[in-house]
Amino acid sequence: MDVDQANQEPQALASSQSQPNGKRKRTETSRDAIVYPRKRAIAACRQCRVRKIKCNNIRPSCGSCLASKSQCCYEDSQDHSTFDPASILILDRLDQVLSRLNQLPGSQLPVSTTPLLDATTSPAHQPPQPLASPDVADASYDHLHIPSSRTAPDSMLQWPIFDNRYPKNYMVDEIFMTDMPDDDSDVEEMNKKSKCNPKSRVNGIYEDEVLDLVQRFFDLVHTKNPVLDPDTIWSYARRVAEEGLGWDSPSCLVLILCALGSVAEPFTSDTSVVKGRTSLEASCAELQQGERYYNLARRRFGLLGRNIIACQCQFLAGVYLMYTQRPLSAWSEFHSASRTYHIYLQCQARRPSRPADPARVSKNRQLEQRLYWSCYKSECELRTEIELPNSSLADFHYPDMHPSPPDLPSEAPLGDNPLEVGERRPGGRRSLGSYRQHEQSWFYYLTEITLRRLSNRVLNTLYNEDHQSWTEEIVPYMVKAVCEFEQQLQQWYEGLPAPIQFDEDTIPTEELPYMVYGRALDIKSWVYRPLLYYAIHSPPNAPNRALVLPYMEKMFMNCKLILLAQSVPHRHHGTWYAIRGCTAAALSILGAVRCGTIHVPAGWEGQVRNAMAALKYWEDECPGVHRSLEVIEGIMSTLVPA
Repeated sequence: MDVDQANQEPQALASSQSQPNGKRKRTETSRDAIVYPRKRAIAACRQCRVRKIKCNNIRPSCGSCLASKSQCCYEDSQDHSTFDPASILILDRLDQVLSRLNQLPGSQLPVSTTPLLDATTSPAHQPPQPLASPDVADASYDHLHIPSSRTAPDSMLQWPIFDNRYPKNYMVDEIFMTDMPDDDSDVEEMNKKSKCNPKSRVNGIYEDEVLDLVQRFFDLVHTKNPVLDPDTIWSYARRVAEEGLGWDSPSCLVLILCALGSVAEPFTSDTSVVKGRTSLEASCAELQQGERYYNLARRRFGLLGRNIIACQCQFLAGVYLMYTQRPLSAWSEFHSASRTYHIYLQCQARRPSRPADPARVSKNRQLEQRLYWSCYKSECELRTEIELPNSSLADFHYPDMHPSPPDLPSEAPLGDNPLEVGERRPGGRRSLGSYRQHEQSWFYYLTEITLRRLSNRVLNTLYNEDHQSWTEEIVPYMVKAVCEFEQQLQQWYEGLPAPIQFDEDTIPTEELPYMVYGRALDIKSWVYRPLLYYAIHSPPNAPNRALVLPYMEKMFMNCKLILLAQSVPHRHHGTWYAIRGCTAAALSILGAVRCGTIHVPAGWEGQVRNAMAALKYWEDECPGVHRSLEVIEGIMSTLVPA
């Protein structure tokens, strides 16, 4: 998809054309100006889409499936006749986004995912080869296996510019020592480090809190990982509130949702951090309440089966552990969720086909799609920072490149604006919040999956080997790859749907655009980092230095924006990753200053010190931050007089 195609969107999606000042004009569309005609494209059956062949759309079985004796399944069988115009418009917008995402140039990446340089071959004996196109048959799966921990700040400490001052994995080792202590004495020592111990084992809950906490979960957590069916969850929650907790999977799931509802907080873009105050002190009561619910849920983990609800429990337990800054424990839950999900799919594939309610089949299919991508994506995110095994789902070629958004029947009162009125549940509770929130949530979720796929291409192209492969001979090919990734990111940015658009040089004031903004900054830092490494470690007269230096200004601007974004003290699923990204950005700047041959923009010292203040806010709670601060302060002391 070229830039012109990205901009040829319906009026309701709002224009994303670039303005002369580099910012896109925001257009407000009144409700009266919205037109709601529904022209649904005829969708191919699932088998034809997977095989990428033409489907004649004959029902109940198309010609291709009849010829191959395959089971023919259409995913558009649900009746949309009861939907209001705004719900139909949202579905149309999401259909358009899915189409654009699959047409993104990165789907046919023009650079190779083979190592940039064969580690066993000397450049003197074998000249580097241009980066070739990947196997077309494998391109659809975006290289689900990725190199582990090569973009972590610990890998940067091994750069020659830092003189091996710190052992390998110095910062991440603290995570292994504190997140999973060996014995009770280690636990007691860990608990003494803070005035508030969020991991305390306190029993007892108030069942009249359950419905409010589940509502809080839907408002603050579900929007970022919509792996549940709200109708089903509300039936579970009401049963717990009315009858009490059981020793079953639904009770376990409700307890995890209550734990997440306890610790999640509304987003604020305020960057002011109170000096001397820590994250534990700011959220002590909420963290203790969340741990009460989580510990009760854990007692039920051993009773979970090998089904969708077990996978949901394990996955959301991992999300809770990321909210409470326990990445290794979170990975154990994500990995368990992936294994459970894999076994579930194998069992489903072996079941004999039998008649089933199409609506129920469609709903289960949607949950399966979301769980696949959420589990896989969560494991990938941790592998970029910690040396961990690949996801079991990386070997499972799932046919759906994106999950299908759920259909949203309307219960909005006649005459109200359906874009603002939520779907009401008994007791005045909303299952998915406002229409705008639902729409924004799904745009965010689909965009996150697309950025994960693009991230995998960056990792497999530039990080299949460590920094020692970024040699003089390979620089021209790295520059070409970086240029192409830049173009893909720019086309992605220009095609962003209005609900999650943001200005590239300003911290967004809403949570979901803020999360997308941070993800894009991280990918850019990975793209530019190999060129920064070469610029730092090459002599001023190096033959390829002129190719690299123009990218340094972009790299330092990106680092500045990362450090500024981390100054927002917001607790969310990705807080720990943001802290690690902040550390890597600080090391990028310090390495450039230390080498003395690269122009680093004025103000870098203040940027790094502000980032250190933000890291101190999380130091007592988040493993690895203490050593990150030690490293940054140690390098700073060699550059700036005390």
